[in-house]
Amino acid sequence: MDADADPFLDGELTGAAVSRAGLAVVQVDLATLRVTAVSDVAAALLAGTRTDLVGHPVREFVADEPTGAIPLLATGRVDGFEAPRRLRRVDGKVVEAYVWVHALGERRPARYGAVMVTMQDTPAPELLPVAAHDLMVIGTVDPEWRIDRISVEVDGLLGYPARHLAGAPLLSAVHPSDLPELLAGLAHVHATGRGSAIRLRVRTRDNQWLWCRAHLSALGDSPRFAFTLRPLADQRPSATDRAQELEMRLARIAHETRTAGLPKPSDSAPVLADLPQLATLTSREWQVVGALAEGSRVATIAGRLNVSPGTVRNHLSAVYAKLEVGSQAELLERLRTG
Repeated sequence: MDADADPFLDGELTGAAVSRAGLAVVQVDLATLRVTAVSDVAAALLAGTRTDLVGHPVREFVADEPTGAIPLLATGRVDGFEAPRRLRRVDGKVVEAYVWVHALGERRPARYGAVMVTMQDTPAPELLPVAAHDLMVIGTVDPEWRIDRISVEVDGLLGYPARHLAGAPLLSAVHPSDLPELLAGLAHVHATGRGSAIRLRVRTRDNQWLWCRAHLSALGDSPRFAFTLRPLADQRPSATDRAQELEMRLARIAHETRTAGLPKPSDSAPVLADLPQLATLTSREWQVVGALAEGSRVATIAGRLNVSPGTVRNHLSAVYAKLEVGSQAELLERLRTG
């Protein structure tokens, strides 16, 4: 693939897009692990300027030991990963942070990675708007890697009604050529307890293959895991404004990493086989229910989802109707007993 096909191979063009981003984002050359571009927001978080950061090894700004994920990213085995990090600022002060690292562009292995940084309690970059039609599916997998929970959006994405997927083997839905990436991502998830992202082809109901990005996260110490699934957008930018397209794609990565860090179905919640009405919940309703099951209040959930408390209450009302309960207490009891 040449630079015309993938503008993320053009370091100058990509660096300009990163520099203008209103995000705390750092671009890294994955071959040399040196900083090649940095946004003003990221430079401020690290108490420096672009001159203080660009050209320097990433290692100078990380106080922790390596997680082992960078080689997976550099060789194309995963598309991204998350990790809490202690960052060393330019002034020498060490601060607690959370980073999301994603490969940039279509080519694998990628030439550059984008490091999204946040100093907030919520482990994700700030939420940015994306297209309203952008589908996200949330689900979980049991110890035998069979789907036991999945949100209703799977029908729109893959053509399968959610209720029909209860007990379906996950591996039969993944293209055989993409299984190594899935296994590498899951190995990292279970070794670190943190999330990772991969690209893979998923089988649709009409027996076609759809390219998606999957974010994977562990559920306790068991082989179980949770996932979010999104269709990969058309990755080829227009010839008229490639820089603008790159900025939009950086925003999309920020949005994906934000939603990947939001609540998932609780590990203790009943599964579709025990409570079939769960197949009617949307991904957003699962996020609200997951946060509620963790003990979060409506105002806290609204902040995490970047919506108003009224919107959270509307989601809860929809969940009450679907699960035939009348209050939060009844909902939590239903989730405990199935």
